[in-house]
Amino acid sequence: KLELILERGNNGLGSHNLLFIAAELLLLTRKDFTGLKLALIEEIEAHLHPQAQLRLIEYLAKDSRNNNVQLIITSHSPNLASKVAIANIILCKDNWAYSLSPAHTHLKKGDYAFLQRFLDVTKANLFFAQGVLLVEGDAENILIPAIARIIGRDLTRYGVSTVNLGNTAFNRYSRIFKRRYPARPLSIPVACLTDNDIDLDGGLTPEQIEQQRVGKAARYDGQSVRTFVSPVKTMEYDLALGNSRQDLYLAALLAAKLKNSDEYGVTFSKYKQSHDAATQQFAKWTEQNLTADQIARNIWSHIATNDLKAITAQFFAFILEHKTRKEDIKARVLADPNFSYIVKAIEHVTEPLNPPQNVQPNNG
Repeated sequence: KLELILERGNNGLGSHNLLFIAAELLLLTRKDFTGLKLALIEEIEAHLHPQAQLRLIEYLAKDSRNNNVQLIITSHSPNLASKVAIANIILCKDNWAYSLSPAHTHLKKGDYAFLQRFLDVTKANLFFAQGVLLVEGDAENILIPAIARIIGRDLTRYGVSTVNLGNTAFNRYSRIFKRRYPARPLSIPVACLTDNDIDLDGGLTPEQIEQQRVGKAARYDGQSVRTFVSPVKTMEYDLALGNSRQDLYLAALLAAKLKNSDEYGVTFSKYKQSHDAATQQFAKWTEQNLTADQIARNIWSHIATNDLKAITAQFFAFILEHKTRKEDIKARVLADPNFSYIVKAIEHVTEPLNPPQNVQPNNG
């Protein structure tokens, strides 16, 4: 038989795959070749280090243009998906091929340029997901998977990718999943989870606040994409209005203590100190007859002014997930209307659940 073998060096299957690809491309680029210049490569990332994958795809893109060769490559690699031009990607789902070229999606010219700049390896997971949760920032990216686990909808188990945009460019990403001719829609549920961001001192009525929520949702909704907007302002402020506000404040106090600490994790002494401080502060607010809005503003101000959003979300998730009575904390989350938009977003990308009725709030 005839074989291609590298005899020198410590070469594995990846190196031999590269050698075989190179040999096939040489056949397609020889001067007297008169056939169809088409190469089919299955699972091109097999046995290749991520950096080798990137070097290979860069070379193939350049070589195919220079030699007028068409390449059809299958892959499960976010590394490669983040490097290939979006317009050249074809999503395969439910025995159908969905091209992401401008003729087939709602993506605009500017979207392609934007995504080429910002769609990195982490975000490129969305091409391989069974559901996609688009969030604004680190805090949501940390907390929402924990809430999903609490309510029995583990995002990993459902194959859902949480994509941290780091901004509010939901349209740029959600249009990937919107078909220009939706006779056969792309059946990947996408949830855009965003803040309502009203001005708390703007004097808006509840009806006007709700109108703003509806208007925000309309910007991104369509086909399999649905938008879930926080009830009033931001995730932190809104959760501070709910029945877990004392735990959220405890998490914020822990965050302030440990933000710049060299300690690993939460020690018992730090937790006890913060728990006692939170309990005392809530007793003072009760004595002062502060309204729910005033308490929420105090908690939100502590988090925002000290730049504690991400670390507070981390500790809040830790506190909720380490409650001894799991069913009680699940019931509390499902009973809180301020968690509702998060729960609905999780349901959209996983499957529905039926929340319990008549559960009493609990700040313990």
